[in-house]
Amino acid sequence: MMPSFSSAPIARSTLIDRLDAFLAAGQRRVLLVCAPAGSGKTVLLADWASRLRDRADRCPALGWVSVSEQDPGAALWQTLRDQLELPKPPHRPSVDAPGFDAAQLVEMLTVRGTPTVIVIDDAHLITEPLALAGLEHFLLHAPPAVTTVVSGRFDPPLRWHLLGLTERSTRWGAADLAMTGAEIATLCREHHCELDDAELATVLDLTKGWAALVRIAAMYLAANADRSAALAVLARPPRAVSDFLVGELIGALPLNVRLFLTYTSIPASFTQSIADDLIGGGAAHTLYELDRMNFPVTSIARGDDIWFTYHPMLRAYFLAEMNRLGAQARSGLHLRTANALRAAGLPRHALTHLLDVSDPRHLREFLAECGTTMVLDGDGAALFGELHRARPSLLDDPFVWLLRVLDALFHGSAADALAYLDVADSRRARPSFAPAHWIDALTVAATVDAAAATGSVSGHLTVETAPTGNPDIDCYLAIQSATAMADGGRLDRGEEMLLRGLALALHAGHPRLALRALTRLTFIACGREATASMRDRANRALIIAAEHDLLDTPDAAQAMTAAGLAAYLRGEQPDPSHAAAALAQHAVQDGSETPLAGWHGYVIGLLLAADQAADRRAAIDDLRRGTQLLLDKNTAPGATATLIPHVVWALLGMHEPLPAQLLAERAQQLLGDLPDIVIARAAVAEAAEHSQAALTLLAPLLAGMDVVRPSTRVTGWLLYSSAHHRIGNGAKARSGLENALRHAAADHLLRPFLDVPNAIELLDVYAGRFGRFDAFGDIVRQNRNAARSSTHPALTDAEMTVLKHLPSGRTAQQIAADLGVSINTVKTHLRSIYTKFGANSRVAALDYARRSGVL
Repeated sequence: MMPSFSSAPIARSTLIDRLDAFLAAGQRRVLLVCAPAGSGKTVLLADWASRLRDRADRCPALGWVSVSEQDPGAALWQTLRDQLELPKPPHRPSVDAPGFDAAQLVEMLTVRGTPTVIVIDDAHLITEPLALAGLEHFLLHAPPAVTTVVSGRFDPPLRWHLLGLTERSTRWGAADLAMTGAEIATLCREHHCELDDAELATVLDLTKGWAALVRIAAMYLAANADRSAALAVLARPPRAVSDFLVGELIGALPLNVRLFLTYTSIPASFTQSIADDLIGGGAAHTLYELDRMNFPVTSIARGDDIWFTYHPMLRAYFLAEMNRLGAQARSGLHLRTANALRAAGLPRHALTHLLDVSDPRHLREFLAECGTTMVLDGDGAALFGELHRARPSLLDDPFVWLLRVLDALFHGSAADALAYLDVADSRRARPSFAPAHWIDALTVAATVDAAAATGSVSGHLTVETAPTGNPDIDCYLAIQSATAMADGGRLDRGEEMLLRGLALALHAGHPRLALRALTRLTFIACGREATASMRDRANRALIIAAEHDLLDTPDAAQAMTAAGLAAYLRGEQPDPSHAAAALAQHAVQDGSETPLAGWHGYVIGLLLAADQAADRRAAIDDLRRGTQLLLDKNTAPGATATLIPHVVWALLGMHEPLPAQLLAERAQQLLGDLPDIVIARAAVAEAAEHSQAALTLLAPLLAGMDVVRPSTRVTGWLLYSSAHHRIGNGAKARSGLENALRHAAADHLLRPFLDVPNAIELLDVYAGRFGRFDAFGDIVRQNRNAARSSTHPALTDAEMTVLKHLPSGRTAQQIAADLGVSINTVKTHLRSIYTKFGANSRVAALDYARRSGVL
């Protein structure tokens, strides 16, 4: 008989709708509902069945049988016949045949043909072979009008796969029956316990929606005024929870299974291999048994392993059992757990257990071997937090202070890193659990990294330190050694060291170090202005950042900035996300914000944004202020100087010669006569039509081109060409253009041609006179951002078609034949072209077309 309840059940509307949908679908006729005791199976199905009976129309016939331990399935079919008001069978064989009663029921239901719902509750209690055979037969042969719901704590031992029942059935487990937050809140209100959002989230996390545990929690919280304390007790768990778990789940378990559960509850999750380490082998069999009995253990695939996790309250119960084993046994189990987790590549989880090991030597050895790994994996906060909680004295170890420096640097907190580095230096004389040569190497590497973060790397800083034998430290050391070399001008040696560091980082599985190595390699490409390499290395860095959730790190922001700068130098439109990353800010300890990509990256971001801004004047004003702020910081003068010409051109492009001049003069005062500053001053002079002054500034610069960056060379020659063109020296103007194209072609540096006024027009004038560099000249002239002050009359499509045939040297008759038109049509178009161009010959028309950019 269908059970009744003293109070109305919590409305599980979503599950009721799913049951109705299952009934209406009519495709899979068997629903198997398997979940532990107290999951709400019976209450849900009874509520649904009551709703079916209350329907005014289309109410199916309903049969409900609850299997009991006293009568485990013997009277199942007779009970269903009686409930469904089916006639008594006409005959019965003298000897019970497997499935005979079930077969008769199938035959009767087939003859009747009316929609029928049958619920078999507590089906896990069916153990008699005859009853199981009958259930198999019924599920396989029930007519299409019959929908059967089989509910139990675990699957009845039927031959589901062999009999093809898998294709005919749907299975619901504990996750399907778990109560939602809204349902938990409703149940708690019924017990006069109103929860806020945080408390509700805690209850949901503790109970995972297990209905019986939710009700116990609601009752416990309602009885205790101190809600925080009550929630803390629930996590242990309280006696009411323990009694339920023992009575319904744990009490009947064999001793070996209970020991397995006790030992394997120590880690928050575990693999079969870790379980073997904890119990001494044989975990596979026990895990199979737990799965067979549908014990509340979840599994999830991570990589090649399956990780198992117990329900939080079950785990809390078995942890309490573990605590009764004694201090020495607990310490040993925690050590075995830590070693297993460490071997599985989970040092963060291993640390938690090592803090519960009585012998401190194990923790110190772990910190020496794995501390750097944890910081490089982004777990520095967890490392220092755990030590502060359980072993605060270790925080003052010189090695731990250096780990703090490393963590701050990888999170972009240069000020914190410098402060920690000062403390680490003051502690170097103290004994440490880490070898002295490790501390020496890490100190040198961290010092270079901190200097790079603040833009104060000295070219004279030497980091030729012997390898330590610790892969993490050696990898970090190689990257920082390369950084010092690159900043000292030794780009080739720095690149070699960075490639070595990248290989070590990839081999050791440290994506943060690999990202840093690639970002620094991108910096070297930026120093050479090798735009293709800048873009490729930045893209490789961003692939690693995306794969390992590192896109919000300073290194990723710097890689995006470099990719945006590469596009800018190539005359292409940068990705808007790259400009946004360059402009991103992050908070530091004092509450202020600092650019995630550094101040140089921030100014590059302003430059990229200004190039595409709707309000260009306001954007360039922001760029000017940002550049002045960068100058005031006086960090990395060489890197700052490279940005000055770009900002000056932006100001000149907005017809702001005075701010451009003031910026160039301010840069000269602070940075001296670096080549880029000279270029900026020459740009201001040429914009003011002081061509001779510009040439005077450029003369020594153009004589020493071997020490100047490619874009500086190109801009210098373009200014040279512009100045000579202005004063009427055509030969030198053309030679200046040719030199500019020569230096720009290899790295596809279009930006100087877009910045220098009249550069495109000069290319139009001298088009076709640069030999092998004409092809790159045409690319520049056809760039969509190429601006020309001159205009030309618009040609029709037909006229453009004829014009494009003129450079071939073919006659009008031949062009007409090629186009499939008459010669008179071609001549008409030619006359119109000559008129619009003010030309009187083919040669003159082609010359005008090239100078004006039409061709």
